[in-house]
Amino acid sequence: AQQEAQRKAQQTQGPVGINPMKLIPPGRWGITGKQLMELAHQVEEKFQDGNDNPTVYQVVDEVIKPLCRASSVSYSVLLNPRGLKCTTFVTHAWFESFLEFVDDLANYFGDFETRVFWICFAANPQTWPLDELNVLLGPSALQSPFAIAIQQCQVFVVVRNRSKNMYTRLWCVTELVLANAYADGTIEVIGNMPPRAKSAGAAIGLGATCSVPEDIALLRATIAMTTLDANALVAEVIQAPHGSKLRDCA
Repeated sequence: AQQEAQRKAQQTQGPVGINPMKLIPPGRWGITGKQLMELAHQVEEKFQDGNDNPTVYQVVDEVIKPLCRASSVSYSVLLNPRGLKCTTFVTHAWFESFLEFVDDLANYFGDFETRVFWICFAANPQTWPLDELNVLLGPSALQSPFAIAIQQCQVFVVVRNRSKNMYTRLWCVTELVLANAYADGTIEVIGNMPPRAKSAGAAIGLGATCSVPEDIALLRATIAMTTLDANALVAEVIQAPHGSKLRDCA
């Protein structure tokens, strides 16, 4: 895998030393289901001893970052140097089981292998310093690659997990609100919530936080600007049965 990453790194050098992440539109930072499943096989091989069910956080740190460090691009762009146009935006939480996350998508979409997904851990460059990443992500959540991809994708799919309520993460709340406010495609819900998960509370919805404290005020202001009831949208997703379509195409 490391040799393949080095070969890919040579293919992802932009003209005049410009990083391809600054040239390829965010809506093309896609990864196919087949490529995602191949990553899952690599993860299974790496985590055979002790921890055979790693979280997304662990997969990013121990698999994706080492593969992408030489090229300084995202995992999606490493695999697809010219980018792939995304059709399906995936919102999820990094503390979930990576393998269960992949299985949930694979079991839900009949065209999983050929479908092109926008998934933050694969789409965004994980090895960039925080200051450079902030420039790439833009000064506003509405101008971020997340928002651009949400508006361009035909499907917005929520992948819930059994480990923790994803709507204690403010970015997940923001993505859901942006999809309802600005996207025209379907909103679909898969996976299962933790047992007895609450659909409202002080740390859920608008009360959620994120790993970068400076983002909290910005994200809450973005949500407020849409005038949508974020807590009501979150409660609807938490209570929805697996496979629900909360909105069909306009």
